[in-house]
Amino acid sequence: MKVAVWQGGPKFTIEQRPDPTPGPGQVVVKVDTVGVCGTDVHITQGLFPAKPPQILGHEFGGTVVATGQGVAKSRIGEHVSCDISSHCGQCHNCREWNWSRCEKAERSTGAFAGFSLVPDQSAHKMPDGMPLEMGALTEPASCCYSGVGFLEIQKDAVAVVIGAGIMGLFTIAALKSRGVKTVISSEPVAARRDFARQFGADILNDPTKDDIGEVVKQATGGHGAHIAVEVVGKPQLVGKAIELVRPRGQVLLIGVSNKGTTLPYDLYDLHYKEVRLLGAFGRGNAFASTVHEIAKLDLKGVISASYPLDRVYDAIKDSGEGRGIKLAVKPNG
Repeated sequence: MKVAVWQGGPKFTIEQRPDPTPGPGQVVVKVDTVGVCGTDVHITQGLFPAKPPQILGHEFGGTVVATGQGVAKSRIGEHVSCDISSHCGQCHNCREWNWSRCEKAERSTGAFAGFSLVPDQSAHKMPDGMPLEMGALTEPASCCYSGVGFLEIQKDAVAVVIGAGIMGLFTIAALKSRGVKTVISSEPVAARRDFARQFGADILNDPTKDDIGEVVKQATGGHGAHIAVEVVGKPQLVGKAIELVRPRGQVLLIGVSNKGTTLPYDLYDLHYKEVRLLGAFGRGNAFASTVHEIAKLDLKGVISASYPLDRVYDAIKDSGEGRGIKLAVKPNG
């Protein structure tokens, strides 16, 4: 099979490797589509810890083409969305934290490749009729659905989501699925604002033209939002999110700020308003249910462009520059 091997920085080499053979409890998935994650971008920029050489790519779906010992042969031919790792359900992290932090996890192999070895448990059958390439969207969506699951949703709740990239869009959808009455999407890029409506946003804000604070005041009678979610990963926007919530409001961090950044906000005000500040990272226990949740959404146009494997760095670079909603790689395309 053909693979893209990250060699450090912006450098990738395209190599030929033997096709994988499944071990016990594994399946081989022929990779159809791999989403480019912000983590992939940060790895190539030196902002996320990773050691080359390695095969990147972890948001993917495809077709099961082989099964190992203990796995039903009937799985061959299934369209699946693939989790990064398995979980044992018994270790301390599985019991006290969440499945995505399992201490005994077996990881799927990198998906910037023709095929990936995946734990049987981690290859989730996609709902009938769901386009195969949309399997690449389950992993990022599951991070949003898991994070939103931490929130307490009040009757007639108003939430503001700062940022309408792919994570912001799935956060909007997750909030609406949990029963939030009004979702305000704040996003400076017009095309992304349009998608926010497609994912369920009720009020659209262009922060370059209209102050988001005034929009929230108007929507809440001046009381502030019940919930604010920062999905960009910029500390100053975390400070803005805290500012936008009412006393005892909830602020959820889904965007990942760089390591070493600090909270740019008056902690007395955070204390005085009794604001709940919640961090959310990873898929939690939400992957299996998320593949069915996103099958209900209008995903048309969300994958803005697909690149062949030998242009993997172009896909990563363009993603880092914010071109489109979600960029993807087609290893077998």
